[in-house]
Amino acid sequence: MSAQLWRGALALCGVLSACGAPRSEPQAGGTSVLSGPCGRGLVVVESDYQSSNVSLVDFAGNVLAPSIASSSAENAGFGVALSGDVVVPGSAVAGAELVLLDRYPAGVLRFVDVASGKVTSELSVATGFRANPHDYLLIGPKKAYVTRYESNPNAGAQPWDGGGDVLIVDPSVPSITGRIELSSALAGENASFTPHPGRLLSVGKRVFAVLSAYDRTYMNSAVSRLVEVDAETDTLLSSLPLADLHGCDGLALSPDSRELAISCTGADLLDAPPSITSSGLALVDITGTPQITKTFAAATFGNNAIGFALDYSLPTRLVFGTLGYVTDAGSRSLDAILALDTGSGAFTEVVRSASQPFTLGDVRCAPSCGACFVADAERDGGSVLRFPLDAQGELGSFTAVRAETRVGLPPRYLGAF
Repeated sequence: MSAQLWRGALALCGVLSACGAPRSEPQAGGTSVLSGPCGRGLVVVESDYQSSNVSLVDFAGNVLAPSIASSSAENAGFGVALSGDVVVPGSAVAGAELVLLDRYPAGVLRFVDVASGKVTSELSVATGFRANPHDYLLIGPKKAYVTRYESNPNAGAQPWDGGGDVLIVDPSVPSITGRIELSSALAGENASFTPHPGRLLSVGKRVFAVLSAYDRTYMNSAVSRLVEVDAETDTLLSSLPLADLHGCDGLALSPDSRELAISCTGADLLDAPPSITSSGLALVDITGTPQITKTFAAATFGNNAIGFALDYSLPTRLVFGTLGYVTDAGSRSLDAILALDTGSGAFTEVVRSASQPFTLGDVRCAPSCGACFVADAERDGGSVLRFPLDAQGELGSFTAVRAETRVGLPPRYLGAF
């Protein structure tokens, strides 16, 4: 989680009954579900930012495993318990293992056997500093990329300790084998800004990452970039400035693999209400050299900043979230999930927070399985909302799925396996 969002979420923690509530012991276990047209299902991360639980749900909304991993579960001899800042890779993970990124301050990758729910191995990517890993992308059986969001101001004490990079790991060991330096992606910017890479994805043999830029205080930012990395030579190929957009972290690939959508929270999430002048969406054509084809300012959709979550329901239909806020006086603006026709610019509101901001989380669509999903930390005690999806990419009325009921943590993030 970025520094700005941590502050807002923790400030609201006392308002929501889920934060700090007593926990029951989860019922641990995995699943032997077979892969279908969209894969096997969703990975649901529930968190109150103090502890975490990970559940598995299929694309029809059936719970496959209420707790395959949890902060309160034994670790089978590995490391320490899961923290409250755990996410899953943005791209679907195939194979026998799930990958969990225990971000801040742990900086650890955990590999979990899908069938048994047991932790099979762990890898620290901290290398002497709080690296805050943001995404994991499998390149091959012995190669994966990990984006490290933080930079190390005292680098040089041990191998691979620079940060603000794409770390190269061998998941079969697991071990660190190298890193891709990204500082050159900020060419032309003030030297006080460091790269903060977030989401990764691959399109064929091409690998893309979205890159924010901040100084050490996080009070000042530069224009975000989309970077392309050569996965054969592990080098930076290109860096595309994203117009006047700052704080970009969300990344989605269109179903026809021709376009990337990028969401940007803007330069200011600390004030309430925030300034949204540098928040918005960017669409990037990747059929050749990446180029921006269209941008949408956050003000197009209202007074809230664009959130971190987005996905495509059709090649020209984008589903994304906006971030609410709470003022010092106690007034609030709610989160919303919107559906956008990227061709015409027409949009509709899909769902709004029930009563509190910071409660609508990740968005995940599975067009070939006819559904989109939204993590909702508030409704029905915290649920995954399943929206049926028609042939025109329109979302119907949702059903709420409780992925885990014993622990009682609210869902925040969604992955796929």
